[in-house]
Amino acid sequence: MGAAEPIHVPKVAELVAADLRRRIVAGDLAEGDELPRESDLLAEFDVSRPSLREALRVLETEGLVRIRRGNVGGAVVKRPDTASAAYHLSLTLRANDVTHRDLAVARDAIEPICAALAAGLPGRQAVAAELGHLVDESERCATTAEFTGSAHDFHRRLTELCGNTTMRLVAGTLEALWSAQETRALGLELGADRARARRSSVAAHRRLVAAIAAGDADRAAREMRTHLVEMQQVLISEFGSTVIEVTTPPVASGRGGRRATP
Repeated sequence: MGAAEPIHVPKVAELVAADLRRRIVAGDLAEGDELPRESDLLAEFDVSRPSLREALRVLETEGLVRIRRGNVGGAVVKRPDTASAAYHLSLTLRANDVTHRDLAVARDAIEPICAALAAGLPGRQAVAAELGHLVDESERCATTAEFTGSAHDFHRRLTELCGNTTMRLVAGTLEALWSAQETRALGLELGADRARARRSSVAAHRRLVAAIAAGDADRAAREMRTHLVEMQQVLISEFGSTVIEVTTPPVASGRGGRRATP
């Protein structure tokens, strides 16, 4: 018989990190909360200062806290969301040499499902009304950068309203990742007719909203797929075969220095 695999005995820091991770994921610690003071955590877990600081470094690496150094030091909670998921996914995709074209294909497959789900919701009229308002706002944008951000807000909100949490998070992560790639290319004209692309995008969003309001899931999916392929074409034609870039790491947003109560 072969030798038995060694049993992994968790380090003290791993156990502390696991407990704090559970509190963050379970919602006991909210976005922007500060963890209790170091002295309080040391007393609670009855561990050494090096072990506690190692645990916090683990959570910082995972993107679950932001460590503040200096006189106002402490750890601020950053709950997982699509922005943090997009960052970690971008690391994995970049390490596997995933191209912009490859990412676009995945987005083309996922977001139409969200559109179809939204069209099948009992409350689809309210969804269509909110999305229609976002289209109106995008038409009033003064600059290309503002319009691009508004257009991505439309796609992000549609994924949030699709009614399925798993699809919302998967599609939202891909949308956030694609948005970051597109934002990097904003400064490059790439030979595109910005005004024409803007009109086309607005028209496509309005057709999509109409399909959702009508409860036509097939049409909604088709409109979304056609729109994505068209809007991604400029970036794909220039960068399709290049590997995507890693997105910016998300930063926890403090809330006035409030400390959490475990």
